[in-house]
Amino acid sequence: MEGQLVRCKRWTWRVGEMIKKGGWGQVYEARSEPGGLVGAIKLVPKDPGAERELLFANVAGVRNVVPIIDDGETDEKWALVMPRAEKSLYDHLKTVGGPLDLVACREILADVAATLADLDEAARKVVHRDVKPHNVLLLDGRWCLADFGIARYSEASTGPSTRKDKWSSPYAAPERWTNETATSATDVYSFGVMAYELMVGRLPFAGRKREEFERQHLSVPPDIPATAPASLALLVDQCMEKASGARPSAASLPRRVERLTETAW
Repeated sequence: MEGQLVRCKRWTWRVGEMIKKGGWGQVYEARSEPGGLVGAIKLVPKDPGAERELLFANVAGVRNVVPIIDDGETDEKWALVMPRAEKSLYDHLKTVGGPLDLVACREILADVAATLADLDEAARKVVHRDVKPHNVLLLDGRWCLADFGIARYSEASTGPSTRKDKWSSPYAAPERWTNETATSATDVYSFGVMAYELMVGRLPFAGRKREEFERQHLSVPPDIPATAPASLALLVDQCMEKASGARPSAASLPRRVERLTETAW
């Protein structure tokens, strides 16, 4: 793909080196011609359901979402162009190599919590369905949610190409494993898994196979170290409740994260 030109609605983009390869497509460096704007272009094969990411590309009024600045298609792929982020939260955690302190946890979680709260507002009711560090990018000093490829409107009927069976096992809420409809509570659970990872420096469940992850998410409580800050440990425990109705609402997350400063590390 390197060197290929992709014509989009606003500009033509020259594809550069690959940044990452994911389940839904590949992301490359890109530069507009003419003009030389620098961005990242995501090329998604035109498989059934792949166009869903275009439907959720611009979620108006939602804080901390990686914006789509251009879009188009080739004969075989959909194209989405975004600003070039500094790094992903996944890469950041790999670099740190261990747990983050309470202040760092709060800063990251506050940005993502604001996004989930906005997505759950009555006028939108959008469920991301794949909240994880890989899809959280540092952009202009904010940790922003990206990759809405398997998102859905929470009250929409499920069609044959919704990719509802696509998720990341380490972060998947119990209801995903029992084929229940994903709601904002599903994102809250994944938020809790991510908060655990920031707090402890590893995932709460270390399943080696999909079946093992299923058992753990459905029946095993997260093992929270006694050294974890009490307020953050409580938030993780509440967000990772097995019953979706027992979890905090997405709307309450920003307020709960703000309270994390009340407890020292």
